[in-house]
Amino acid sequence: MRVMSNTRGIDLRKLRKSALKLSNSQSAVAIGRAMSRLFSSQELQKNVISAPEDAPRVLNLNPAYWDELLLHEADEQDQVDAVRQQKRWHELKRLLPSTLNKLEKRAEVAFHAFVLDDSGDCSRRAAQDAMCFLEFLKHNDWIETESSEFKRIKRLSRAG
Repeated sequence: MRVMSNTRGIDLRKLRKSALKLSNSQSAVAIGRAMSRLFSSQELQKNVISAPEDAPRVLNLNPAYWDELLLHEADEQDQVDAVRQQKRWHELKRLLPSTLNKLEKRAEVAFHAFVLDDSGDCSRRAAQDAMCFLEFLKHNDWIETESSEFKRIKRLSRAG
């Protein structure tokens, strides 16, 4: 179950995991009680999903504790995103050695610019992601891509 809260969604399963990991904090008892109430009532779950900004009031929870819970959930998501980004980087290094060698020290900077610019249009399959990266480099005048590498990646991205 997800809903948009401000600019991000609330995932009740991740919220539960975050609550369990905060069991050593001062707010643990209050958060534990609120989570017990939340996960024992579908009505409360619907209320929190439909209006996450009202969750502290609905759950009778100190707003600071709710923020702590959401912050912990966000930290976990940031870690997951970092692992995904690192995997993408390693796949690009494997698939585009010539291009990345041409970029030299600018290779990681170009990759981070690519990730920031990523609109989500590209598939997360490695060959298609590599093709999107090559197109990004070409479009933004980073370097001229190696034609043999470009052709190989184009062929791979179509095959998948």
